[in-house]
Parts: sequence; C-alpha cells; structure tokens
Amino acid sequence: MRFAFISDIHANLEALESVFEDIGKNKIDEVICLGDIVGYGANPNECIELVTKRCSITLLGNHDIAAVNLANTHNFNIHARIAIEWTSQTLSAANKSFLSALPTKKTLNSLTLVHATPYEPNMWYYITSLEEAAFNFQFFNTRVCMVGHTHIPMIISLEGEEICTHQEKQVSIKDKNMTRLLINTGSVGQPRDRDSRSSYIIFDTIEESFSIQRVSYDFAKTQSKMKKIKMPDFLINRLAEGR
Repeated sequence: MRFAFISDIHANLEALESVFEDIGKNKIDEVICLGDIVGYGANPNECIELVTKRCSITLLGNHDIAAVNLANTHNFNIHARIAIEWTSQTLSAANKSFLSALPTKKTLNSLTLVHATPYEPNMWYYITSLEEAAFNFQFFNTRVCMVGHTHIPMIISLEGEEICTHQEKQVSIKDKNMTRLLINTGSVGQPRDRDSRSSYIIFDTIEESFSIQRVSYDFAKTQSKMKKIKMPDFLINRLAEGR
C-alpha cells in the first residue's frame, strides 16, 4: 500500500487542492491528516469538508481545538490569535463538532500518529532539536512516529544509540541500521523551511520507504483571500517566503 500523510493545512484551500492533485498522480491508497486543518487561512470550512471526504484518519491539532474553544489560545502569538478568532466565528456548527471529536493520537500498524509530540500529545510541545527528538523516542513503541506541528519536514532516525537527521528526501527502513524513525510531514498550507511549496510524506509499505514530496500552489490567490478578510500582513507575506 501507499499512504500519504498531510498536516498543518491551516485553511489554505489552494495548497490543499494542489496537494490532493499530486496525491492523485502518485497512486496513493490512503490519506491521513495529522491535524491543524484550520487557522491562518481564509477557507476553514472548505478545507475541513475536503479532508473529511479524502482522509481515512484525521487527528486534532492545536489550532483545531482552539477554533472550537478559544480558551486554548494562551500560547498563541497575536497574529495566530487574530486568525483563530476569525476562524471560530466563521466555522459552521457541524465543522466545529467534527473538530471537537478528533483524537490526539492514533496507532496504525507500525506507525504512531500524533500532531505535535508522542510525549503528552495534547500539550502541543514542539520537536525542534535532536535533543527533543531523542527525548520523544521514549514515548512511542512502534518503529515509526509521524508528526507535524513545526511546519518543517524532517526525517530523524535512531540508529543504535545515535540520533541522525537525513538531508535526503527519501529513506528506507529496509536499512537494518535505521532501527526507528521520527518523521515530520512539514506543512501543506504554511511551510516554514524557506520553501514556499507545500510538503507531505508518502509511505510505501512494499518498498518500506518514506519520501518527502513538495508541491507548488498559487499562493498569490491564497494571499488575496487573506487580504480580503483582513488577516495580519505577517501571515499573508510569509506564504511567499516559506517562513
């Protein structure tokens, strides 16, 4: 089978549609969303409805729960808070109910799935260093853990007692030295690795390989929509810069 893992869509419909188009070209059997469907962008309802149709598993992200209950914005910066308040007012009742029912963690065969970290996934911690990755390897028992949240795609392996990052776009767990993996999907709707293209992961169970995919989309159209609803300039401008 071939799985696609997406995360951090953030109500960016143009990016999501482009990623799903690319997924269609790659003969994917199942799509899994690791959360943060909403926040920042102008199309939260449309993105939720598309994820509902296309994804077999969807997890809860910190922006998703904040849109349902604004009390969860205490760690948000001013830009994120403005966006999530607008999102909360814009979401339909049905879509709020959908978000509120999402789980924070799932296990799928040899994979642990979370939005943020396997350690206390509902606390929305970040994995931004090898030290944080090493700590989090203690908190999942499967061979692979899939995460999002940082908006930066990354493949980290535990080889014996050594933690390694992989610069290549594809790794295979057929390599017996690569005992366990922690993989960040990056972001569909707001990449932050200085690359404006959307990011997602393909897992091929036959090849036992994980690959990072990048997809261009019309971010100018997304920016235009965000301007119309008066989102902060910081959120609008960052899409072109991938930051």
